[in-house]
Amino acid sequence: MTGNGSIGDEVISANVAFYRKIASKYDQYESCAREKFYQRMLEEDLDQICGQLITRTVRCLDCGGGSGNLTLKMLKRGWRVTVVDVSAEMLEISKAKIQAHGYEADFVNDSVEHFLSSCLQDFDVVTFSSVLHHLYSPQDVVKEVAMRIKPGGFFYSNFDPAFPSSRLLATCFYDFDTILAKVLMDRKDFLPGIIRRFRKLTNARDELHERVVASTGDLAEYHARKGLDGGCLADTLRGLGFSVGVEHYPVGRTEFALWCNRHLHALMSFKILARRESAPAQEI
Repeated sequence: MTGNGSIGDEVISANVAFYRKIASKYDQYESCAREKFYQRMLEEDLDQICGQLITRTVRCLDCGGGSGNLTLKMLKRGWRVTVVDVSAEMLEISKAKIQAHGYEADFVNDSVEHFLSSCLQDFDVVTFSSVLHHLYSPQDVVKEVAMRIKPGGFFYSNFDPAFPSSRLLATCFYDFDTILAKVLMDRKDFLPGIIRRFRKLTNARDELHERVVASTGDLAEYHARKGLDGGCLADTLRGLGFSVGVEHYPVGRTEFALWCNRHLHALMSFKILARRESAPAQEI
């Protein structure tokens, strides 16, 4: 798979280190894992998928399943789930959460890229929850995933940043949102976060990565600041025999920031819900 060269491997390693640091506080800090608004969105999207699936035994692949937020929702619907995540720490949190609710899943500690390149199994549903922007080459991963989805099955991604309409407004809002979230939910990292921000302002730009690299997070969240082209990803899926829906929505780590952003639209995320109607051209 394309993207597994030196930079791709570096991004994978950065994600391992990044989540080793933040795994224990992920569920309390990340809004996609705790806010009721986003949890309702996930439930409604899974209900939509469930209503259109044509098989009783639903096999799912949760790519970058993390702390198990989406995994648990799929298990509650009686689906069989394989969880792949590069972070052993996040998988341990997911395992504990799922076992506490009386469910079982298959867990694989591996990068999404490596798993897909060696996996021969097909799935009814493949999901990415706040994952694509962590991948060096999400376009290549989407193409690879499409080959693993059965006809009538679904590709579902959510919580990925879209291209901002104004880079300056997006940067200002991102910094405001992050500082507010640190003050309210992660005060121990407030001062270190300020220091990291200062380093980004003073460090030299890394031309290889086309950014200032002040911490592992700058590589782990590879496309977080610039955003991803959801339309391009959607077109890729359409070309592989999927019917595709794309939706953009405002985001914020805190309720106040989210309220502000509903008016500003400074930072937007997108979700993709796509159903495979036919086999990819190379399989026909």
